[in-house]
Amino acid sequence: MATRAASNLWLITKAPIDEITGTRLPSKEQVLLRYYNHHREMGKTASGSRKAVVKEVLPFWSRARIPKTTVIHAGTKLSKLVKAYNDLKKNKNKDRPKHHMDEEIFKGDLQELFDLAHSSSLQRADVKDEDKEFLRSQREDRGESSMAGIDLVTAKKVEKQVERGTRLKRLREREDSNIARLTERAEIPSQSSSSSSSPVSTTSSPARGSRSQRKKLKQSPSISVKDLNLISTWDREKLSVRQATSTFAATAQVLGMDIGSMVRLEEHGPSSTNCGERASRQEDRGTAEPGDT
Repeated sequence: MATRAASNLWLITKAPIDEITGTRLPSKEQVLLRYYNHHREMGKTASGSRKAVVKEVLPFWSRARIPKTTVIHAGTKLSKLVKAYNDLKKNKNKDRPKHHMDEEIFKGDLQELFDLAHSSSLQRADVKDEDKEFLRSQREDRGESSMAGIDLVTAKKVEKQVERGTRLKRLREREDSNIARLTERAEIPSQSSSSSSSPVSTTSSPARGSRSQRKKLKQSPSISVKDLNLISTWDREKLSVRQATSTFAATAQVLGMDIGSMVRLEEHGPSSTNCGERASRQEDRGTAEPGDT
């Protein structure tokens, strides 16, 4: 009994806990007790203890289907709670009415919700009404409502799916932006190219080789998108139509080609994900020996 009493936290009169359990969202007391288990019992740093507790608490909010705040904001909120507790502990020997009142207020607030909900949770249309009502009840009185047993595995899967969806959305937006920028920079008006390549009449004879240079400027090199070698390369690299278009546009820009005069990939490219699948079969049939047919 003496050992157990010695392990109890001051003012809370409870020992640190090994895990957070229950069918309700975690309270301030549960979070604080779990923090000191990491920090005092397991010997972790203050920063490491905060990160560990936040990682354990967030799945509860995922299971409740309530949008939660960021990990950084959650860690900051836990840091403020720990600081408030330590400040009271420093003044525990002061026999003043104000300190006693602050202690009683802090102790009474420990049963309240350790609120990690996003600021717009109650206004978002993608949150069900029953989930919003559950959040309201937890904020008013945690004992009035509860949810089904916490399935940590399912909660982690849901959290990973949300993170994966966010990453894919950002990648698509970045890819679309790159394609639009490359297309805009590559589509140079033909007048500017023709004006820059027009010969300047002079009384003196043109320099040797200037005629061929003007010819190269007038006749921009063109590459057929149906070229089997090019499409086979795309196929080997398993490029999608979007990725192949982006690569083709960037290459054409570097070579100084006019995109407008070239065959568009979207019109003549294969509809499958691998650009060269059909072209590779045609190439194989074309190079087969007569005896093989």
